[in-house]
Amino acid sequence: MDILNVLSGWLFLLFGLAISIGLHELGHLLPAKKFGVKVTKYMIGFGPTLFSRKRGDTEYGIKAIPLGGYIQMVGMLPPAQPGGKINAWTNFTTRIRQEDEIDPADDARAFYRLKPWQKLIIMFGGPFANLLIALVLTLTLFCGFGAYERTNTVRDVVACVPTEANPNCDQVGDPSPSSIAGLKAGDTIVSFDGKQVTRWSEVESIINKKVGQAIPLVIERAGETLNLSITPAELVIQGSSRGYLGLYLETARFQQTPVQAMANLGIMLAGTAEMIVQLPIQAVEAVTQIAPGSPRDSQGAISIIGLGQFSGDLASSSEISLEDKVLSQLSLLLSLNVALFVFNMVPLVPLDGGHIAGAIYESLKRGIWRARGKTLTKPVDTAQMMPVAYFVASLLILLTIILMLRDILNPMQF
Repeated sequence: MDILNVLSGWLFLLFGLAISIGLHELGHLLPAKKFGVKVTKYMIGFGPTLFSRKRGDTEYGIKAIPLGGYIQMVGMLPPAQPGGKINAWTNFTTRIRQEDEIDPADDARAFYRLKPWQKLIIMFGGPFANLLIALVLTLTLFCGFGAYERTNTVRDVVACVPTEANPNCDQVGDPSPSSIAGLKAGDTIVSFDGKQVTRWSEVESIINKKVGQAIPLVIERAGETLNLSITPAELVIQGSSRGYLGLYLETARFQQTPVQAMANLGIMLAGTAEMIVQLPIQAVEAVTQIAPGSPRDSQGAISIIGLGQFSGDLASSSEISLEDKVLSQLSLLLSLNVALFVFNMVPLVPLDGGHIAGAIYESLKRGIWRARGKTLTKPVDTAQMMPVAYFVASLLILLTIILMLRDILNPMQF
């Protein structure tokens, strides 16, 4: 049964990934066709083709490895201009152009002939689709079902104030404020410092502001209302300090407003962008963590193998309800689409962000020429970026291999 559950987790992840990639490529395809570009292929996945069918100019298909996708547009690269120096760089771009040669009859429908704003819309369409998926999932999960937060019901009381030398209260330490106040498991905190409480986030800021000061609280215990007083202690861990009570609280889902949900999405986008900026450092760290048993950073980047392991463990867990499993899988899909959006917006070819940067550059260049009373008739030669594209693609493939090896040989313990 566990094997079936693990398999269902993997299938959910791969199916969700395939749908996300398919919609990403659809985000490129629809505006490309709208602007008259000839699109010859729309493919989900890489490797051998499992299924394909041609409709009009376009062959639609599914490939064996659902880890990416692409559309093939006619004339992505402009033809070479006469003259210019001949060197290793131009020789390389010449070979790339030869692979991209098009039938003269299709030249009018070539991508390079589009206006810069049209190119930008086509290339941004893919990441925008992932952002839209993330937006829908965010509103569905946070506003529709809610997010888990700590409630006002005590699950357990910590005996002492932890220190770096005694983090688990294994030794006798200073008693925690909650134990001094007489709080017990099952107590419900009705009010804190005169403020009605339903979720713990409503009072956290009060605790940090009133370290060392007595705070009145009202609790309900076995149907009886009690008035107590609690004095937050200062908890110092790794040089940072905060107010501390010594409570474990029950959790429950609380529905969020659209504004709160959007704030959470913004935090996810910023956090993912920060992680991507640190990818070179994480790649080096990943090499040192390949050996089985090596310590892993739980906040670090993981490959599709790691995501599959997490999805499988989630599906096979007997401690999580079916509803929570489905919502957690959708949360994983949300994170995946956030990552696809942010990663594809990196301004380096062959990523969409590199082509978007090229379209913006061309637009600025045309604007400068217009300001000088001239007309720029030639498109920006994006073929000059192709050696960079191949170099970046090679680095991404190497990074993927490293992360996958680490997740296979030294899997994360979720």
